[in-house]
Amino acid sequence: MSTDLQWLLLRQNNSFQVKRGAEVGRIFSKENGNIRNIHSHKFSGLANNGTIHIVDSGNGVQIISRKKKASPHAVSRATSTDVVRARTGPRRAAGIVSSITSKKAGRPDLRTAAIARVSALLAAQKEPKQYPAKKSRSKKTKVGAAPTATRKAKASGGDDDDDLPDLV
Repeated sequence: MSTDLQWLLLRQNNSFQVKRGAEVGRIFSKENGNIRNIHSHKFSGLANNGTIHIVDSGNGVQIISRKKKASPHAVSRATSTDVVRARTGPRRAAGIVSSITSKKAGRPDLRTAAIARVSALLAAQKEPKQYPAKKSRSKKTKVGAAPTATRKAKASGGDDDDDLPDLV
């Protein structure tokens, strides 16, 4: 069955459609192989032969693609799984993903969407950098730390006039 005929049968009703109110205006889809999660023929994982599914895994990003010359009857043997490690740099990850989408899966039209998804997942996995506490360069905080404490104690009712010099 052709992909166009499959899309005509699937586009009106399928269990993966997500319609969230009329104010959104777009219909989303949550099937495997849909990179952008948009309900359209181009990104559909059900109606296209070459699909790319990008998933967050424990040690990086997992890219599952359907092989170009796979039989329609083969399911598990027709898929190829590649892992982009979390410590891989963003440029190297983009190169890996672009070669997988254009060569292995045979879908060069999905290259930009795949690169965007992988870079977003890798950025989300990255731990934020810990910076040391910022030191104040103000003279007031260096010298005036002790007198402010005594002023607060005096304002709160402390009668320790011995510590403070008489200004009058």
